[in-house]
Amino acid sequence: MTETKKDTKAGGFKMPAWGWVLVVGLALALTLHFVHVEGALGAVLEMIGGLLLIGGSCEALIIAVEGGSAILGLSKFVGGTFAAVVSNIPEIALLGFFVVDDPTMAFIIGMMSIYTNSMTFALYAVLLPKDRGAAKIPAPIVKAGTDLLSFGGGLCLALAGAMIVLREFDSPITTLGAPELAFVGGALFLVFVTFLVTLVKTSKEDAAQGHPSEGRARDSQPVEAVNVEAAKADAAHDDHEGVPKTMAGVLGLLAIGVVGSFLGGHAMSDVGDFIVETFPGLSNMVVALILAIISGVPTYVIVGNAHLKKQSLIALSNTFGGLTQNLFNTMAICCLMIAGFNWIGVLDHTTIPINAATTLSVLFIYPTYSILSRAIEDDGKFNWIEIVSLLALFSFLVFLLTREL
Repeated sequence: MTETKKDTKAGGFKMPAWGWVLVVGLALALTLHFVHVEGALGAVLEMIGGLLLIGGSCEALIIAVEGGSAILGLSKFVGGTFAAVVSNIPEIALLGFFVVDDPTMAFIIGMMSIYTNSMTFALYAVLLPKDRGAAKIPAPIVKAGTDLLSFGGGLCLALAGAMIVLREFDSPITTLGAPELAFVGGALFLVFVTFLVTLVKTSKEDAAQGHPSEGRARDSQPVEAVNVEAAKADAAHDDHEGVPKTMAGVLGLLAIGVVGSFLGGHAMSDVGDFIVETFPGLSNMVVALILAIISGVPTYVIVGNAHLKKQSLIALSNTFGGLTQNLFNTMAICCLMIAGFNWIGVLDHTTIPINAATTLSVLFIYPTYSILSRAIEDDGKFNWIEIVSLLALFSFLVFLLTREL
């Protein structure tokens, strides 16, 4: 033990792998900022730099969440959900750039990202450990998540219904104005904050009652076996190198992750601009789908890293957080930005038109959230029938949205 400590002190600070990834991405981004590269080569280099920045910063966020969760006594699932919240920053930044340039495109991109993240959630369900063909869903998703899905689906159904009526009955109202967008965005964000508070409270109540929150144990195992497995898992988790032990360390890593994610998101927005300029023949919905996939890179990176580290709850919470937070967090802020920019004069009375693309992108949230809520709530598990049904439905909805509208 003594020799190990001496070796560690003698070796000094050692840059982790994710740190080198972040440094290389930052160096590439700064180089491209001062040395402009034209055409497809420049776009590819921007994408590489953005992915490196996002990859390194997301790893910093995961490690910060691990340390923060341990300090605050939160479960890994709750910690993973908060990591997903922070990872939305590059996507919000990306939408912010589009809001100033084209609010309608920003709105559609944000809505399309809900469908792409729903697909990611269904695809990750395939990888979850299963007992007798079914994967157990953590209690916070079953208890609070389904309420979130129900409200989100109901609100979007009501909004889409109003848009259809206004359009079909030749109403003089042809756009969603700043007041409507501010109300919708504010309501969504308020519910989201309430969800986070409920999530933490539910997790602590389950821990206090001795309920397993990590979803590792089988239903048939006795409580003693569950506790033994949980203790082993916690011991393995404590041995993870590089986890900050103080809140100062946690906040420092969070700051690194946030800044890196923002810079990476900015680089990916330049890639989006290149796609729009290079392929003018693509429909708005197809372009929105491509940009939604690009904007979802932070979530994909966190999910991939967590899965490789066998932290399935962090990965699952990020996939679920992606499909809910894109409506209650990202889209809420997008709506508030459009309304706010109109009020302060950045946008000259440019809001969201009521047309086929915008109406369908809102309307299809209802079946998306409805089937998810039903699949989760019935028994707290995902079986193969539900997983395949989710994949089929989400594929069909994306197919309809990307038709020539």
